Amino acid sequence: MGTAGQAQGRYRKRIGKYAITGRIGRGGMGMVYRGYDEVLEREVAVKTLTLEGSLDEESRRRFSIEAKAAARLQHPNIITVYELGEDRGLPFIAMELLPGTDLETLMRSGEPLMLQEKLDLVIQVCRGLAYAHDHKVVHRDIKPSNVRVLDDGTIKIMDFGIAKLGGTGVTKTGMMVGTVHYMSPEQIRGQTLDGRSDLFSVGVILYELLAGRRPFPGQGPTEVLYKIIHDEPPELELADPGAEAAGLRDTLRRTLAKDREQRPPTAARLADELAGILAGHLRSLSADTSPETRESVALSRRLLKEGRIDESVRRLREETESNPHSLEVRRALRAATREMRRREQPAAPVPEDDFPELDATYRPQAATLQAPATRVAPETVMRPTVVRDGPRARRPAKMLAGAAAVLVVAVGAAAALLARRAAPPADGPPSAAPRPSPARVVSVTPPPIVAPEPARATPGSAAPPVTVPEGKVNVVSAYPVDVLWRGKLLARGQASPQVSLPAGRQVLTLVSSAFALRSNVTVEVRPGLPAGIEAPQLGRISIRANPDNCQVLVDGAFLDYPPILDKPLSVGRHEIEFRWPDGGRRQETVEVTRGAPAYVTGRKE
Repeated sequence: MGTAGQAQGRYRKRIGKYAITGRIGRGGMGMVYRGYDEVLEREVAVKTLTLEGSLDEESRRRFSIEAKAAARLQHPNIITVYELGEDRGLPFIAMELLPGTDLETLMRSGEPLMLQEKLDLVIQVCRGLAYAHDHKVVHRDIKPSNVRVLDDGTIKIMDFGIAKLGGTGVTKTGMMVGTVHYMSPEQIRGQTLDGRSDLFSVGVILYELLAGRRPFPGQGPTEVLYKIIHDEPPELELADPGAEAAGLRDTLRRTLAKDREQRPPTAARLADELAGILAGHLRSLSADTSPETRESVALSRRLLKEGRIDESVRRLREETESNPHSLEVRRALRAATREMRRREQPAAPVPEDDFPELDATYRPQAATLQAPATRVAPETVMRPTVVRDGPRARRPAKMLAGAAAVLVVAVGAAAALLARRAAPPADGPPSAAPRPSPARVVSVTPPPIVAPEPARATPGSAAPPVTVPEGKVNVVSAYPVDVLWRGKLLARGQASPQVSLPAGRQVLTLVSSAFALRSNVTVEVRPGLPAGIEAPQLGRISIRANPDNCQVLVDGAFLDYPPILDKPLSVGRHEIEFRWPDGGRRQETVEVTRGAPAYVTGRKE
């Protein structure tokens, strides 16, 4: 975790009152950052609605509902929301920063989980859902990546981004919202949902935990959805036979029933059934943790906090051998081992880019987007570059003289302008006397200033303003892109936008995170003659891995877990990186074209 010192050590970009200290990842609707609340001196997670979420009214409503739904659910198994806000047009949610790992990563890591731990995890999910359902909130996207497992074994349900409060419909008619492998049959059919839809998703997670595979596998989304509606999952095989195993199979069968009327009526009822099965299983193992063992675990955790990791791991391994069925010991050992591996890895470098995507995400201020073509120079010249002759040109006296001359010209121009406005109108129509546009502070790099010559303005006339002519650039794109120029956002999430730029050779940056696009394009801008550039077209790519318990990154940004099928991606060369939990990595370069789809497979060596 970061510290306050890290947040305050150098200038940081901010979202609301939170200093941004790192990136955590991408959520269901936006980017998630690590932030620091300098007032309360605590770390937080800050989730934003990203550009590819398109800041339309429906996206804003869903984002707002996520925060309000989670904020009203104060429960130990639900993430705590601190604030719902908006900063320069960017909606954000500040929430507690959770340690540990998500259940998806834990399941794919290969770390062994005991039966009692699997049941305990699912029971906690049910307890949190029972509380949410009692408050008229259906999550609608329960899946392992939305379940956080803390180091002490506590479960936190996250991401109510598509939650539906009673009486609040925020999805378009016929739209399926959720993740296909964990959808309920009624969700696929677009029917009205209640808490029993979440229970079906819980049943899928429980089956996957027990069997090590999903109950409804398929080569693509269509096959998966078909099986969820029509097929029964393969019979579950349990290593431990007995009454508890039979009861677990029956509970799982009813939870995965196609007809929701046959499922447990509430999440609380399902939690009670699983708790009864867990209690029977623990009795058969005689797995009660003794006071001496609890004291040893507490000591090991203190050693871990003091940085004595090796000693902590050694003590916990000894306790595991003495108490092989103790869930408390197993969890403490997992946390200590994970911390040991983390500290053995080299420290991640501090990002030098300082989150440039935040510049593109914020809505620009009106003064920078709607700046007129006529711009007055004195206010833009903050740090002028002075061109002089001779080897002694850099002496302070000459620098002061040059600055004073510029100041005299500016004051003289202002005085002349005021005198002209105060004088009575001359003969002729009022429009005959032009009025300069008021000065604006704009982000234009000023030209070098040559040592000033004596003013040649005629008596009673104002100094002419410095103008920067502009031209139009049409960006042709079949998908939404962001257009940036010198770090300034000119267009946000638009298909084929038109932007205004100063005349001359300019470099535009086209960005679309959804399609792994970041491309610099040079264009010649001429006043009165619109220029045109074209964004790269989209191709498609399918990504697989062997083994598939890895993360897939495209051009350095996390994409998903494999298999990834028929994913739209910008045409061009892309770097595909595979990262396995044990530190194994593989990188492949692939050329995505407009014609046939690209295929890439990462094989762990």
